[in-house]
Amino acid sequence: MSSAIRSEALRAMSGLSILPVYFIAILMPLFVLFSDGSRFDLAGLDAGAATVRLLEPLAWSAVAAAFVGAYGVTREYYYGSMDRTLTGVGFRRVFTGKLAAGAIVAVALSSCIMVLWTVGVHFILIQDGLALALTTDAWRMYAGALLGAALGALVGGAIGWITRNYYVTAALVLAVPMAVEFALLRSAPEVARFSPGLALAALSVPGYQDRLLEFVPALGVALAWTLGLVALAWHRRRRAVA
Repeated sequence: MSSAIRSEALRAMSGLSILPVYFIAILMPLFVLFSDGSRFDLAGLDAGAATVRLLEPLAWSAVAAAFVGAYGVTREYYYGSMDRTLTGVGFRRVFTGKLAAGAIVAVALSSCIMVLWTVGVHFILIQDGLALALTTDAWRMYAGALLGAALGALVGGAIGWITRNYYVTAALVLAVPMAVEFALLRSAPEVARFSPGLALAALSVPGYQDRLLEFVPALGVALAWTLGLVALAWHRRRRAVA
């Protein structure tokens, strides 16, 4: 099984077709950062609070991670090579390998984005006469974002197996969180907080603006979405290849 995971991880990071994945990975936190102009208003904040405010968009890296997890599945369906892969390797190894590899790649990519983002935050803070201060809250945010990325990749991979369509999956894992979930967060937060994207984001920014879930319930909701979708994907695809 380890060889299948390693093979899928290498495949997921190879070729020019991976460039959209990198683009989406940086686009998502940028979208969140610039969707609220008040995030740049650091007046009256100490260095620690200002640092945390500018790091908060990383919480939504889980949404980009869902695209990363789905990409390894939907790319093969898009190019028509999945049947050959399933025949040569077997459904169980391919299914497990792609989900695990997607999570590994998503966490690795999110880690790189966090480093680059933190460097950017450093320079923004300098302009306001502040210094980067990685407090306990900041490290907790990093950890929550990586956990969200791992679970988000599994969610995206499962959706990819369910739909078997690149464009439908991209719409579900990207357009729905960015359009529908964000809109609900403003108009009906009591509903939005239970959506998969915002539950994953809450792992990094629990209780955000009193609209997202706290960490423990967010983890429960995120795990429910993850396990439910993975189980559904396994059942549907297992029946299809049986």
